[in-house]
Formats: sequence, structure tokens, C-alpha cells
Amino acid sequence: MSYESIIVETKDYVTTITLNRPPMNAVNHVLRIEFLKAVQEIENSKDTRAVIITGAGDRGFSAGMDLSDMANIGTGPDGNEIMNAISRSSKPYISAINGHALGGGCETALACHFRIMTDNPKATIGLTEVNLGITPGWGGIQRLPRVVGKPKALDMILFSKRLTGPEALEIGLVDKVVPAADLMKEAEAFAQTLAKRAPLAVSAVLVGMSVGLDKGIDEGLKVDREWAVKANMSKDAREGMAAFFEKREPKFTGE
Repeated sequence: MSYESIIVETKDYVTTITLNRPPMNAVNHVLRIEFLKAVQEIENSKDTRAVIITGAGDRGFSAGMDLSDMANIGTGPDGNEIMNAISRSSKPYISAINGHALGGGCETALACHFRIMTDNPKATIGLTEVNLGITPGWGGIQRLPRVVGKPKALDMILFSKRLTGPEALEIGLVDKVVPAADLMKEAEAFAQTLAKRAPLAVSAVLVGMSVGLDKGIDEGLKVDREWAVKANMSKDAREGMAAFFEKREPKFTGE
């Protein structure tokens, strides 16, 4: 499928979604429609085992909602629908934060399972909506405290703080900070490592953990048991065991 506001590329089981509205990659009506469509297609694709989200250019990962497009805010998919599809995906998502990740951009990064950020001091991340008299509307109020804890999340949101990469790393908001020139290389290498893991087992962990966090441990345990049966009976389980005893790298197929 061809897109207007995003670029989607797949190579060696890793799909990269690039938000393509430089310089700040603000999210408008068209991008929301295309973003959700891409995430839904990726979820059902056997050619994708890991996903990277990044922004075009070097100034913005995403500045969040395009304020000039507010007339269309009630049309098309809601931002929450996109963020939920990412955070609840059975495939690991990595945000390669190449520039400012503010408002909905920060919420996009929070929805991902892993976050790698540039060390460029001009790039910042934060939920800045209170400055405008509004609140984070795409899940940031719920996801940020799960990542950094309630006191730090309140401090960031209520005072609209914008953190650099090293500052975000210090509080656990991002997992790694790297030089701008190395960002995509690091993200791709990490995604390739994930893509080599057993797909069914990876999905089991992601889905079970998501359900447990969203609905409680008992519901999560039910999902874990269901996935355990699938994984134990899979070709990948047999391959993993054979590779272990034969002292070689396993070659998983996702079956």
C-alpha cells in the first residue's frame, strides 16, 4: 500500500515506519488513518517480527497533534486507537527517537515496548499539553507512570517538562541514548536481534504482559497458559530444543 504521510519499509523481518511530515512530523487526520492501517497490516504480516518507529529528518520524532488540523480531530481513528494497537501488539515495537518527541510524539514512544533516543541536546521528550490548557489524550497519563513511576510522571506532566536524551535515560523514560549518527543503526541492530527470537514465544510474552498490566494478574495468567500451550506444541519449540542439544543457533520460523 502506498502512503502519503508515512513510509513503511520491510527488510529481513524488520519493518520501519517513518512518520513523514517533516520538519516536526506532526500528526494530522491523514497520518492517523495511515498510521493505524500500517500497524494493523503489520500485526497480520508474517514478514514482520519487529517494528521500528521513527521520524523523517533530524528535528522531530513527532511533535504530536497538528494543531492546524484541529478541525479534523473528531474524524478518522482516535490517537488512543493507534497507541493501543501498538502497546498491545504481539510484535515488539522500538521507537528510534531522532528529534523532539512532544505530546502525542511522546505518547507514541511510550506505546512502544523499547525506546532509543538521540543524544542531540536539541532533541527533547515530554508531555507538554498542560501548557496549552489541555491534557495528554493518547494514553500518556496512564503509560508514563508505569514507565517512570507516579511522582516523576506527575512532575513531568503537570509542569510540562521537556527532557533531553540523557535526562530521559536517567529516570528510565528511554532505554538507551546514542549519537544521532548511530541511532538507526542501533535501532536496526536491536530489532534484528529481536527478529531472530522465536516469534510465538515473543508474542506470548508481549500479549500476556500487556493483558496482565491492563486487566490484572489473573487475566494475564489465563493468557499466559493459553500461549504456553501454543508455544510448547510449535515447530519452533522443537527447533529450539534440537538446537540446544546440537549446540547450534536455532532457526525459528514462527510456526
